[in-house]
Amino acid sequence: MPGLLAVALIAAGCQDSTPPTALKRPSFWGGENQCPETKFTGGGRIDPTPPNSMFGKVTFGFNIHGATNCVVSKGEIQVVHHPSQTKYHVSIHDGTDGFGNTPTFSVDGTCITVFATARVKHVNGDWHPHPIGMRACDNGEPGSSPGTGPDTFRWKVMDDDSFGHGDTGETPLTGGNIQQH
Repeated sequence: MPGLLAVALIAAGCQDSTPPTALKRPSFWGGENQCPETKFTGGGRIDPTPPNSMFGKVTFGFNIHGATNCVVSKGEIQVVHHPSQTKYHVSIHDGTDGFGNTPTFSVDGTCITVFATARVKHVNGDWHPHPIGMRACDNGEPGSSPGTGPDTFRWKVMDDDSFGHGDTGETPLTGGNIQQH
């Protein structure tokens, strides 16, 4: 009899009288368009190969500060594609890039993806605006071990044209480090 009473009490205690539709989301629930406040920094070298449309030596450096509204609040990105002698620069202050556009970001695990407008200069040319995408992944320490990786970097010019723009593809670092803070 005491065992039967214990089972009845446990069963009664496990019942939830609140219907699922009446449950409230926790106060920290942000909805669909929320991003974590984040900071990523990095620099180094990648050596993408064909079939990527931007291959050969690429050096880069960046710092990105992301806010919870999925906007990059401040940051800098510098990329050089050495074979074409093309330089890319993104400067972000107060949530806008140098062209007045709002750069956005998303975080997927240990990777950050950023979309912004870069100033692009070809060898002996003028600076021109181009939309870019950057993806940087902090896959472990050190960022580049003997050989390549584990960190990866990708640079893509979104309006690809004939001036040496293109896509490096997600490429393991041959030198440097990417750090998620």
